[in-house]
Amino acid sequence: AGSSGTMTSCSGGSWGWRAATCSPLPFFSDCLTIVDDPLIVRGLASTLFDGEGIACHPMTIVERGVVKNIYVDTYYGRKTGMAVTRGGASNRLVLPGERSLDEILGAVGSGVYVTSWLGGNADPTTGDFSFGMRGRLIEDGRLGQPVGEMNVTGNLRKLFNSLVELGNDPYPYSSLNVPTLVFEDVQFSGK
Repeated sequence: AGSSGTMTSCSGGSWGWRAATCSPLPFFSDCLTIVDDPLIVRGLASTLFDGEGIACHPMTIVERGVVKNIYVDTYYGRKTGMAVTRGGASNRLVLPGERSLDEILGAVGSGVYVTSWLGGNADPTTGDFSFGMRGRLIEDGRLGQPVGEMNVTGNLRKLFNSLVELGNDPYPYSSLNVPTLVFEDVQFSGK
């Protein structure tokens, strides 16, 4: 939900990214691993060099909930004393889980399945957010009636700490390759 812009900020203030990279402790759920791979053949954001001419290579951003790297360009590298990685994201892959969507729905039983976002706001300093969404109810382990005019609110760090499972169905038609994500204790409001 828009976190890549926050990850590029290395000023030290954006909800603890600099502190997170200095800590071996989990910052997110241990089922979350994010890899940025600029060398995928025919990947939508594949590139050999970034905008500053720095050679690109695959880079693990988050491994089992622990932040391993952030995007640091030469300007912020000099400003903060951090090692330069590269100036921005390429093909970001959230590593998938084991189960299909149908298996996950059956295990969830009841909940809300988000199909699209309708805009909203996020505070890059605190991580607080509020987004409109469309989706369907999950009833008895199956997709039920459509829902709309609902909001999802919370804090991005808390949300990604409540991630309990990832599906085996990553969306391949984007530079942000993400499977189904299952969160618990998410705050919804609306009809």
